Amino acid sequence: MTPSRILLVDDEPAFQRLGAAWLRDAGHEVEVAGDAAAAEAAFRRQPADLVLLDLSMPPYHDPVAGLELISRFAPAPVVVTTGHADHAMALKAVERGAWDFLGKPLDPDLLRVVVDRGLERGRLLAELRRLRAATGGTDDLGLVGASVALARLRDLVRRIAPTQLPVLVLGPSGTGKELVARALHDSGPRRDQPFVTVHCGAIPAELLESELFGHLKGSFTGAHADRPGLVETAHRGTLFLDEVGEMPPAMQVKLLRFLQEGTYQPVGGREQRKADVRTVAATHRDLEAMVQEGTFREDLYYRLKGMVLRTPPLSERPEDVPVLATLFLRRVSGRGARFTPDALDWLGGRDWRGNVRELRALVECAAALAGPATADELLLDAADLGFAAGEEAEAPAMDAAAPASRRTLDQEVVALERRLITQALEEVGHNHTHAARLLGLSRVGLLKKMDRMGLR
Repeated sequence: MTPSRILLVDDEPAFQRLGAAWLRDAGHEVEVAGDAAAAEAAFRRQPADLVLLDLSMPPYHDPVAGLELISRFAPAPVVVTTGHADHAMALKAVERGAWDFLGKPLDPDLLRVVVDRGLERGRLLAELRRLRAATGGTDDLGLVGASVALARLRDLVRRIAPTQLPVLVLGPSGTGKELVARALHDSGPRRDQPFVTVHCGAIPAELLESELFGHLKGSFTGAHADRPGLVETAHRGTLFLDEVGEMPPAMQVKLLRFLQEGTYQPVGGREQRKADVRTVAATHRDLEAMVQEGTFREDLYYRLKGMVLRTPPLSERPEDVPVLATLFLRRVSGRGARFTPDALDWLGGRDWRGNVRELRALVECAAALAGPATADELLLDAADLGFAAGEEAEAPAMDAAAPASRRTLDQEVVALERRLITQALEEVGHNHTHAARLLGLSRVGLLKKMDRMGLR
């Protein structure tokens, strides 16, 4: 694996030697710059994977003035270091785009942890930029993701779509099986014809036949007129049988007859009708096991599985989580909306049992709760996501009494925020305006955090 390249920007010779030694011992390549001009020249010559930046150095001896340097090293993550360590300065640095903030003297173990996390985040963001550039000129078929698993799935869809083979799409709930079906339709010769979905598990068994094949007037109570079925609607197009594993046994027989002969009878009818459809079926269930149990017909199973595609769960493609989350956020909040680094960490550390559907619902909920409808510059942090996930009730339990070894990094951050906010409020007699100024926040921002933490 190629060593990461780190640009260490500091005007103190002792720290240049010591910091570079720590980082080289950790396996990184290090270039040292003693002032702003040298740092910018080094970065232009060869961009670094991460920048370790001292705010107080020539010509910016004032750390506030040194903040303007942060943006010049984009898109590399910037870890700010200074002897003027205070909470307000940390917030200002992060607001300007810094990845993290460390006060001197530095602890070498903490430095290694922060640098490793910054490099990992830089790799993820670089992959996101690569994907955006790639999808700007090529068709991703609506199957968004940078993982190898998604690339293989897109390749299979492109190869299968031009054929007339029936396709069976297997995968856990929320992994985009219907998106695969639509991609097969939109990329094939039937793209200009109907794409019709039959929700086999959502339609009551006694109504499924009528929905699928239609009915004639008077064929049952309430049948006041002839009604075409979804098979007729899908003629010359694609019929998508969603959750086909939920289809009752009696209906499986009639579906099999239609797939074998291309003919069907409407409910109450006696004449055979024809329909030319390509079938794509999907289910989260194990159809082979159902065949063995006798709950799904073996002959229907083999009729449906001309080709089998599998949609991978998010647990098998964690690199797609930030890509998808950013896509969903910008769909609901505008192109300027984005996540903070700690929010991307929060997303990456979560177990997405509901897969893409759960991720999308959470991002949309967090965006709705965290910002106004016109927030084209919405910035979501880990607290916003945790609040949307219903984790705000856990915040009071994250105090100093809990063993540190049992708390995640996000829990440590929440506990620290609670402690700093509580201390600031006590110092100013619970005056929200003065406490916000002390913390480097807006009054609205402080009240928002207090609401999440139950401090109001």
